[in-house]
Amino acid sequence: MSSLRSRQFLSALAIIFLGILLLGSVLYYVTQHKMLKDEESSLSEAGLELMGFLDFKEGKFVIDSSSKNDFLAFLIKNEFSKLTSEKFAYIQHNDSGNIVWHSQYPFNDISAGRFAKDKRRVFTTFLLTMPADIDGVDILNPEDTQGRNVSKLDGAENYIVYARGFSYKPSGTYQLILAKSAKTLQKGSDDSIRNLFILFLVSTILVLISQLVSSYFVIMPIRQFEREINKIESGDQQLITKEYPTELSQVKSAVNALINAEKGQKQRYRDALDDLAHSLKTPLSVLQSSAEKSHNETISTQVERMDDIIAYQLRRAVVNEHGGTIIKQQSVRPVLYRLKESLIKVYREKSFEIKINVDDFAKCRMEEDDMMEVFGNLTNNACRFCENIVEITATQNGDILIIDIDDDGLGFPDKNPSELLQRGIRADSQSEGQGIGLAVSTEIVEALGGKIELLISPHVGARVRLHLPM
Repeated sequence: MSSLRSRQFLSALAIIFLGILLLGSVLYYVTQHKMLKDEESSLSEAGLELMGFLDFKEGKFVIDSSSKNDFLAFLIKNEFSKLTSEKFAYIQHNDSGNIVWHSQYPFNDISAGRFAKDKRRVFTTFLLTMPADIDGVDILNPEDTQGRNVSKLDGAENYIVYARGFSYKPSGTYQLILAKSAKTLQKGSDDSIRNLFILFLVSTILVLISQLVSSYFVIMPIRQFEREINKIESGDQQLITKEYPTELSQVKSAVNALINAEKGQKQRYRDALDDLAHSLKTPLSVLQSSAEKSHNETISTQVERMDDIIAYQLRRAVVNEHGGTIIKQQSVRPVLYRLKESLIKVYREKSFEIKINVDDFAKCRMEEDDMMEVFGNLTNNACRFCENIVEITATQNGDILIIDIDDDGLGFPDKNPSELLQRGIRADSQSEGQGIGLAVSTEIVEALGGKIELLISPHVGARVRLHLPM
């Protein structure tokens, strides 16, 4: 569920599944109910027509000889005369439970309320005794005896049964029962389920097709918007320029306004800092010159310290400002090589080597000025304390660029080396400076979401490890 495409697909599939399930259930119920009503109507009409042919004489049901041909045509038309268990009709005496007439032997004499022994095979497929108050249609299963006295016979199946009660005095009450196999109804039910399953498969395929189409028309603008944001972060463009649908236009305007506001605020802040630095430069130069003329080392030292403190506070302000801006990716390798050339000149009296194991793909999100400040401070410290070698190595761990700056000097103190990351704390009190290099570098890196670690170098010296966001 992390992507819009998967959410769109799953939501559409869920809606279609629930919709088909609900619609299918309603359709299934309506179809089955209609089929049952049609069967009831058909059996009811056949029952009424059948009763018109039957007459009760001398304790038995007979067919008038003048109506035999019409009655046979009726039985054939309604498929009651076939010797099968698919469809048949019979009359049952409620008190005794005897079958007194059956459609498959319409002209037999059953005056005793039972068939001859050789004709009982007719009823081995279906024999049902129903209560006298049943009058209507129902679906009965010979294996289900709840509420009815049902004889369970081999080969039994479900039936649609229509029962109509009547009486002949003094013989008692009877029921005319018409039974039809429920195979047709069951087949219709199976067909409905199969059609619903096919409908679901077809709908799923249509959802997949619509997903591809909607991805092009709906998701693609969002992907383009994302690509433009990535270009802004990498420094390839300044603002979002393409036209987007109405839903994304306001987002585009808000992002562009934010970028313009950040750029304007950053530029104004830098201008103010430049003005402040320029304003302080002149009086400090005068004080420094006066101290040198009077050979007053105290004033000279304090002026230098004031200059360092001012520089530190200005850098700190710039660092805090960077925390809210969109910073593009910068390549680390060119900055390191520029620093290498400068540091070799600065420490030309020392014989040492600077190795840079960094390729062109090593990039991090840091302003070039900050990069010069951080790597300049840390590499300068390594060159100051090294004996023969300074080595800089870059590796990638996910979206973090790890840079190790190693030297073969004395290393960091064993007790709480992390204190060196605080302003004013120095590893060597005999060295020049106010101990703000590591502190400024730490604040710049942490403001960008990274961190600095002080470790032991493989050269048995100091290792400064930087974790920088890419």
